[in-house]
Order: sequence, then C-alpha cells, then structure tokens
Amino acid sequence: MNTKPKILVVDDDRSICNLMGSILRMECYPFRVATSGEQARLAMEEEQFDILVSDIYLGDDSGLNLLEHMKELNSDAEVVIMTAHGSMETAVHAVHNGAFDYISKPFVVDDMLGILQRIEEKFRLVDDTTVGAELAAVMPNTEIIGATPKMVEIYKKVAKIARIEAPVLIIGESGSGKELVARAIHANSDRATAPFIVINCGALTETLLESELYGHERGSFTGATGSRKGLLESASGGTVFLDEISETSLVFQVKLLRVIQEREIRRVGSNEIVKVDIRLVAATNRDLREMVRNNRFREDLFHRLNVFTIALPALRERTPDIPLLASYFLKLFAEKNGKTVRLASDAVEAMKRYSWPGNVRELRNMLERAITFNDTGVIQTDELEFEEDDDAKRVASMPAVVSTGSLDQMEKDHIIKVLRETGGNKKKAAEILGIERRTLYNKAKRLGIDLRAI
Repeated sequence: MNTKPKILVVDDDRSICNLMGSILRMECYPFRVATSGEQARLAMEEEQFDILVSDIYLGDDSGLNLLEHMKELNSDAEVVIMTAHGSMETAVHAVHNGAFDYISKPFVVDDMLGILQRIEEKFRLVDDTTVGAELAAVMPNTEIIGATPKMVEIYKKVAKIARIEAPVLIIGESGSGKELVARAIHANSDRATAPFIVINCGALTETLLESELYGHERGSFTGATGSRKGLLESASGGTVFLDEISETSLVFQVKLLRVIQEREIRRVGSNEIVKVDIRLVAATNRDLREMVRNNRFREDLFHRLNVFTIALPALRERTPDIPLLASYFLKLFAEKNGKTVRLASDAVEAMKRYSWPGNVRELRNMLERAITFNDTGVIQTDELEFEEDDDAKRVASMPAVVSTGSLDQMEKDHIIKVLRETGGNKKKAAEILGIERRTLYNKAKRLGIDLRAI
C-alpha cells in the first residue's frame, strides 16, 4: 500500500507538468496534473490531496487562490508555490498566506524533492505520538523544548522561515529563548554550515557596537591600533543575530538599514565599500511598534526587520511544558556533574504553580544549582530557590496582552526589586536578571530608575 502523500500539480505550462509527472512517478508519489485553475478546482472536489504544487500565475486563476481553496477543503494540506520570477515579495506573500515553501523556475529536481521530503517528515511527526522524537526531529541540537500548541506553531514557523532569505524579528520576554530560536533558524537554513554570530546590542556603546559589526581602520578611534575585520564580514555566508535591537540609537539604525538594503558596509574610518552576504535575525523584549510611534525606532528599519515575526510565549503561558524542560535540564546537568538525579513529584507541582518571571533561563539556572548541591538523588521542593514574595504570581495573573506602559512598569518593578535584594550591587543584579551590566544601566536610564537611590 502506497502511504506517500497524494500530490496535485497545477501549471499552465505543459512542459512543467510533464517534468513534475516524471519526478513524482520516479519517486512513487500518487499524483494528478491540472493545466488550469478550473481543472485544479474540479480535481480538489473529486478527491483529497495532501500536497498542492502550483504555479503562482495561471491563465484563469492564481496559485494563491488555489492555496486558499485547498486549505478550506483540507486544513492539514501543504502547498508549494512555483514562480518564474523568484522575487522575494512573491515568496514572502505566499508563505504569509500559508504556503509551506516556494521554488523558482527553472528548478533543480533535488530541490523540489527536498521540499516534498520535508513535508513528508512533517506529516510523519504530526502522526508520531512520541513527543521526544518529534522535538528531536523538528529542533535538532537545540534546547527548544515544548509540546504545547504555541510551541508547535513556533516549530512550524521556524521550518518555513529558515530556508527563506528574509530578516526575522523574534519577540519575547527576557529568558524566553530568543537566541535558541535564532540558532534553530540558522541550523535549519541553507547557511547552517556557515558562522552564526551573536551581538548583544545593549551591552556595547555605540562606537564599540559599530566597530564590532563593521570593523575599523587603524586610528579610527582611540585604541584602534590596527585594522580589523568586523563581524558582518566574518559571518560571510552565515547568520548574524542582533539581540536587544531596541537598545540601538537612531543613528546606528540608519547604518543597519543600509546593510539590509544594499548588503554592503564601510569599516569605521574607511570609505571603501565591502559587500557582505549575511542573514539578519533580530530580537527584542519591547514593543517596537510603540517605539516607532514615539520616534525611538526607525519605521523603515522596523518594516525591514518585520518581514517575518516569531512571538515567543512566556513560560507561565505554557506550564504543561515545564516537566519536559525540567527533564531535559535534569539529564543535562546530572551528566555534567556525574550524578543520577530526579525531581520529587511535589517539586514538579510546585514548579508548575510558579510563574517564572525569568522564564526558561530561570528554570535552567534553578535546576543547575539544585543538582550541583543535591546529595540525595531526589530534589525536593525546598531545594528549589523560588522567589520569596508574590511578585511573580501577580505578574502571572495579569492578562497575556497588556499595554507597553504596563510592560515597562512590570520590568521597572522587577529590576528595582532585584536591586534591593542585592543591596544595590549592580553586577550581582545584572547576573540575576541575565543581562550585561551595561544593559542594566541602559534599562535604568530608559525606565527612569535612579540607581544611586537604591
């Protein structure tokens, strides 16, 4: 019995239909061919298809219209769009409207087969009841763990976005795993074997940030004793992850916009233009739309970065994933410490009740400490260092969608509380918050926190 997905091919170019027919026949896919939108719609009414492979432009219809019709008939079906134009706008529009992927004509046969095989793998994972196997296959070599619907949607987005050469904006609270998602995008992209470079924009002064990214010539600023290639050049062919993009200045944003638009840079202190081949992924824990309205972030850069957006849920919004995460970190740190450790059942329940203001990073750090100091082989609730007051519970009880002002106030309150608990020790507070000390100073300035008064 043939268990391969059934494919409908639609193209008004009969040579493409014949080529696809030969490919699918050779790979034992059941398929049907249509040379017009009318024929395709009739075929969809007569039988159910798992995959639609359609040209974007048809004489009497369009691939996007057929995509919508296919999804209405079978919401689980996947769609591959073929385009002779290969424009980014067409590809982005198709994927935004639910396409699994796109391919430019004339295409390489192996590229088309690769897309179909990825769709088959996705279908297999949906039917696989083993969460561990699903996670390992979808997010290889990462610490992105979760089986809740929100996380499954993120896996789907990463799989779709990874192979499209467009910027990505990742939004989420501190500690929610933004860098892990960026790494997953890189690992699942065609750039996977090239460098993945991380820059924390909030941890560097503007001068140092420019020097790190663009490089510099000798004497371009104090301390520049020689010429140096920047990270954008060093990352050639790979991915650059700009964390805390919201902390950059408007002047810096103009220069970054040029990198995205022109794919070229100038080293600090040089007039020579250098071409760069990189993909940019940016992240923030702030509302960039609100910052644009307040003239604190450039609108043109926002729209360039916001081609694809991934919004990460806070850990408190996916509590069923906590046991999975805990199990993963237990194994990781137990092996590291040469121990065999498990969590007591009441400890697991306590973790599920807690609201995790520091998200996955806080969970990871808590379990690493608990495992390091545990001598019994069973971690009890009192060995987990939860926050002592009810601030986290108050945050958890608030609606998931709140105004930017409320988010800023929550962040301000949390920073002040940590500073007070550490007796005003900025270094220790920054470590607890999981940020650089310079980022702490920048946040304090933005939020109106008087560090001298704490």
